[in-house]
Amino acid sequence: MAIIDRSPSEIVALGEALQRITATDVLALTPQPSFDESTRDGYVFRVIDGSGERVSKYRIVDEIPAGKPSRTILEPGTACRIMTGGCVPEGGERVVPYENCAEGDGVVSITDNSLQVGATFIRKTGSEIAQGERLLGCGVQLEGAHLGLLASCGVHDVSVFVRPSVGYVCTGSELTAATEVLELGQKVSSNSFLLEGLLASVGARPANLGVIKDSEHELLALFAKVVADELDVLITTGGMGPGKYDLVETAFVEAGGKIVFNAISMRPGKSFLFGTLGRTLFFGLPGPPHAVRTLLNTLVGQALLAMQGLKGSWPKRVQVHLQHEIRVKRNDVLRLKDGVLTMDEGRCSVRLAGGLEVGNCFVLLPPGQSHYREAELVEVHLAIDLGAGW
Repeated sequence: MAIIDRSPSEIVALGEALQRITATDVLALTPQPSFDESTRDGYVFRVIDGSGERVSKYRIVDEIPAGKPSRTILEPGTACRIMTGGCVPEGGERVVPYENCAEGDGVVSITDNSLQVGATFIRKTGSEIAQGERLLGCGVQLEGAHLGLLASCGVHDVSVFVRPSVGYVCTGSELTAATEVLELGQKVSSNSFLLEGLLASVGARPANLGVIKDSEHELLALFAKVVADELDVLITTGGMGPGKYDLVETAFVEAGGKIVFNAISMRPGKSFLFGTLGRTLFFGLPGPPHAVRTLLNTLVGQALLAMQGLKGSWPKRVQVHLQHEIRVKRNDVLRLKDGVLTMDEGRCSVRLAGGLEVGNCFVLLPPGQSHYREAELVEVHLAIDLGAGW
């Protein structure tokens, strides 16, 4: 989809960056650790005296808890109590844990063996992450762990791609947005609720443009509004079949839309249109909710994430074993079926979802094969809205 342009970038505060996608490399502004840090509770020493000789007894001159650095400069023959995470003072060369020390009358004694241990129990400034080191590349979706890493390295805000504005409309004279009282022959526009959540899952800014009737006049008015509002993406559901009242494609073309394709060799997907209307990308989806969810997961979501600069393939794909056999009556095209992915005793497997189940993946059944055996390996696409059942 070469016609899909990448969104511009913007700077957002770290607290608002969860699930956003980085638009540039992110560098460490401060090193980690940002100071010489004790890794043990114990005493920090300047081991060599002024004549170059080791000493075994040290006068305690200060105590350094975590978060309160000492202004003390350790002189030969002096030591400070120090806690884990404490800032090693100037002159400190080694921390010796409490259990290897003996304190009395303001003096701490250590054995020569303690000074011969290889570890100094001091993490040096920048030993884990240097100032200016690249923390994240461009095109990374920010998770909580990323934000914690960035915060620890002094990053307060981050450049991310702008979330695309996506308007969606459900078409059908039988549909209503009301969920309480239905007239005979009416149906609740369930896709309105479905799309709100799915679009948010791929980082879009969804805008519910309502429900419209199977009317060319209303469709033309919709397309005119979309052009005027300059939405990044418009999605419609329904009105994509060959019937008398399936008017979306006709109205789209009449409004000046350019069709890229209006069907794909996949089920669901026979009634699926992709095109452009000015600068707006248009996806005309079929009406059944399972088809909407499948196509958004497999194709539309991929386009929206590409607009935001996400690196790597989407959707996520894994090979798993079937829990039962599957027989396909028609094997002429690729079929995607709702599946339930489970982990049992370390083995990942999948079964087709039941009638009232919400699958957490989609099972790919390629053309040319009619029978899939139990325990056979198949490819599945993980669902955007991966549920708690996985």
